[in-house]
Amino acid sequence: MNKSLTPSRHERRRMQTRKLLIQSTLQLVLEKGYDAISIQDITDRADLGRGTFYIHFKDKEDVIWTAFRDLFQELEQEAHEKLDRRLPQVEYYGLLNIFSHATENRDLYRVMFGRQGSAELASRAQDFLANAILTDIRDASEPPEINFDLPEEIEAQFLTGVISRLLSWWLDTPTDYSAEQMAAMTYMALYRKKPPEPSRRLT
Repeated sequence: MNKSLTPSRHERRRMQTRKLLIQSTLQLVLEKGYDAISIQDITDRADLGRGTFYIHFKDKEDVIWTAFRDLFQELEQEAHEKLDRRLPQVEYYGLLNIFSHATENRDLYRVMFGRQGSAELASRAQDFLANAILTDIRDASEPPEINFDLPEEIEAQFLTGVISRLLSWWLDTPTDYSAEQMAAMTYMALYRKKPPEPSRRLT
């Protein structure tokens, strides 16, 4: 590895502190609810000073939003690198990526889309998701299957509503449905046909 790309001790400590603040915030929101926690609660849980908190974030909303934005941007980048748009039923893979990402980052998604979070954060997350979907629609080599000659903006908002509501229900309700099952059922509900066979799915 190039030494210039290796984080310094200070940078590693800074990243660890940010991670600890994010983890502490998510834990508290899921325990008490977003409105019930304070910055003092967060710093007490993380065993850090308030001054340290403000070096990294401006308020509790900034903690959660930064974590979600950064992780979702990573998901988008990874998905675009792996996705072959020549594959049939490419929309299925987008759904699978989102539900799989939610599984891997369950606490964060529960705070963003679940009952313990805030309406403001949920609205920001939906706007972010809608913009990502709209970009994918516009970049697609062929019109998405669900198009029905709808304006792109309407289609993006419709898909965002379906996905965000399903995420909220799935993450807050005890079920045995896997990410793949959720993606498959969502795909079938939207497109009225089965998703790709296992042998044709991305690995």
